[in-house]
Amino acid sequence: MKKLGTFGGVFVPSFEAILGAVLFLILPLLVGAVGVWNVMIIVLLANSATLATAFSIADSSTNVRRVGAGGMYALSKHSLGIAFGGSIGIQLFIAQAVSIGFYAVGFAEPLQQFVVRIPAVARIVEQHAIPILRQKQLLATLIAIVALLAALAGADFASRLQSVIFVILIVAVGLVLVSPLFGPLNSGEPIFTPTPLGRGLIPGIGFWAAFATFFPAVTGIDAGVGMSGNLKDPGRSLARGTFMAIAVTFVVYMATAFVFGLVRHDLLVPSAGYVPSTINIFLDEPVIMLVLLIGILFATGSSALSYFLTAPRTAQALVRDRVVPRAFRFLGRDFTRTGREPRWATVLTFLIFLPVIWAGDIALASLIVGISFLVVYAWMNLAAFFERISGNPSFRPTSKGHWIVSLYGFLICMAVISLFNFRIGIAVLTAQFALFALLLRFRAHNMLEGVWWGVLFSLVGWGSRQLGNIVQGTKNWRPIVGVFGFADKPDETERLRAIALRIGEYRGYVAVNLLCPRKFDPETLKLPRGSRVIRTTEDRFGTSVRSIVQATVPGGYHFNTVVLPMDGRFNLTDLIRDLIAEHTNVILYRHGKVEIGAERIDVYWKGQANGNLMALLAYIISQSGRRSRSSDVRSIRIIRKLTDDEEPEVARKEMETLMSGARLDGEVLLLEPDDQRFQETVAANSTDAGMILMGMPGEDMGAVAQIFELDELFFTKQIAAYEDFPPILFVKASGVFDLFA
Repeated sequence: MKKLGTFGGVFVPSFEAILGAVLFLILPLLVGAVGVWNVMIIVLLANSATLATAFSIADSSTNVRRVGAGGMYALSKHSLGIAFGGSIGIQLFIAQAVSIGFYAVGFAEPLQQFVVRIPAVARIVEQHAIPILRQKQLLATLIAIVALLAALAGADFASRLQSVIFVILIVAVGLVLVSPLFGPLNSGEPIFTPTPLGRGLIPGIGFWAAFATFFPAVTGIDAGVGMSGNLKDPGRSLARGTFMAIAVTFVVYMATAFVFGLVRHDLLVPSAGYVPSTINIFLDEPVIMLVLLIGILFATGSSALSYFLTAPRTAQALVRDRVVPRAFRFLGRDFTRTGREPRWATVLTFLIFLPVIWAGDIALASLIVGISFLVVYAWMNLAAFFERISGNPSFRPTSKGHWIVSLYGFLICMAVISLFNFRIGIAVLTAQFALFALLLRFRAHNMLEGVWWGVLFSLVGWGSRQLGNIVQGTKNWRPIVGVFGFADKPDETERLRAIALRIGEYRGYVAVNLLCPRKFDPETLKLPRGSRVIRTTEDRFGTSVRSIVQATVPGGYHFNTVVLPMDGRFNLTDLIRDLIAEHTNVILYRHGKVEIGAERIDVYWKGQANGNLMALLAYIISQSGRRSRSSDVRSIRIIRKLTDDEEPEVARKEMETLMSGARLDGEVLLLEPDDQRFQETVAANSTDAGMILMGMPGEDMGAVAQIFELDELFFTKQIAAYEDFPPILFVKASGVFDLFA
């Protein structure tokens, strides 16, 4: 297959798609509706959107070695990943396919009134009483079949045909531009006046309505970009060809708008059976009208042919990237085994748009497709914007774009969608995000690709730098939890991870660190998602935990809470003492049995040092369970066992004041002093709980909570006493939490 250059591969298809039905059939009406100066502003504003998109296309196309087939789908895939890019590609293919039907109808619109004047045709129409709509549908189907045959002939033949159409279109546009220089060829009334129409003559069509009507014309750049797979040098041709097409067509639209502004005013106002268009304006000039009619027919036919080449190649790219289900893989193949043309996709494209021609009123479908194109252009701009702000070292385009330009392109595309119909816009976006969710799950295995990591890294990096300049007091305390488990105990580690996520997922952060003895190969272990393996020797597990907790990270982040398992390979008494000295809260997790229906957290409160932190942790765990529906926890109970010298009413008032002032929902249970051991008290009151929080066995030495004394034998014996209890968190706070902050 012969590769195409910038002119034939990008400029000509884009030029012909932009200068289609809007230029010849709609632009005179818009000039009559809002005046020539407003139309020029509309042309300028609309082209600014496609110019911004062209810069985004240049950024994307000059940043990769191989663009591949698929046009804007291929470019967006490189930046946004296969899931998001695939959702754009599917939407783009459908929009490209359906738009062929509109161009075919645009072809039939001016042709019908002349075809029915042919005697043989007139007799058939009269004999069978064929309505005007049906006549146009038959003509549209005819041009669709011709375009199908041309597309099946291959890109080389279609490209040569487009070159012929390009010459005819140039002649037709040139004739419009020079027509004011000549008087009427017949002896009728002059068509032009010396003064341009400065104000609108048609009530009911405002500036923004005219803008929304005109804007689809400038979206034709996709016809050229879609040929990316057939270009010799896509990185160079896509940018240059698109910029050339936008610049030339901008000048053409501005010049023709001015020419139409010179047309006699009564010719720009619609009436019964008359709509302002180049055909109707020059109806009394047969030579000019004939050339314009040929130009209109070839322009609309060429637009249909352009998308007949583009849409199948988008489908072929989706197949090659395995975006579509296996049942549709045949769309990437030719009729023959050695062929490379996407001829099966061409046939599918024909079958998609043919019903559009016969749908009758295609206004709604036209609106949906127009918005779909705008959504694709919006994401194209947003992808370039993300690439610019991400600061990824791999993003090194040779173009000279700027993130402001791409952001402007995204915003104006979204603004135009709201001008069209914001409800349909929301529906189109919802459909695309549904496709994205499906592709993310079944094609990308729930892993985003592309620029997203760089964007988030930049945002997190900026936020981390700002956090380094802000004091984190009690008011701003968040659980930043480090989980330390053993890679050779996956079940235990998974339970540790689950409880840490319950603590950290509610406005916090959790990091899972798996200590792996060197005799184990981490490649053979089943590791929790997002975990980090720490290779170390048996005698350095505690040292590894200390080193990680003390490590400096950007933004001043450090673990303020550590969750540890009950494992004899730790020297827990020494490790806990060292962590407390580093101002790190320590939680020992002991897995237990949970009764069916257990929905309460019991917190054993002995004082503010541990009690306040446990109350806060209970609140966090209950809230995270409600948000994620991962738990049945619905209530919190604060339990305080009184001593002989405490007054019950004073203690109750103290606890209720604490709960109310700290805005914690929960029940307060005061237990009378007795001779029961603490384990017996817990057994008598909390075996039906879903989780228990209690202070860690040990004694505070002195007035500072960080000085904590542990007796290893006593500590181990105390922990072992809770064998048949619900899950327990043994908590040791590194300081006193002010719940009233």
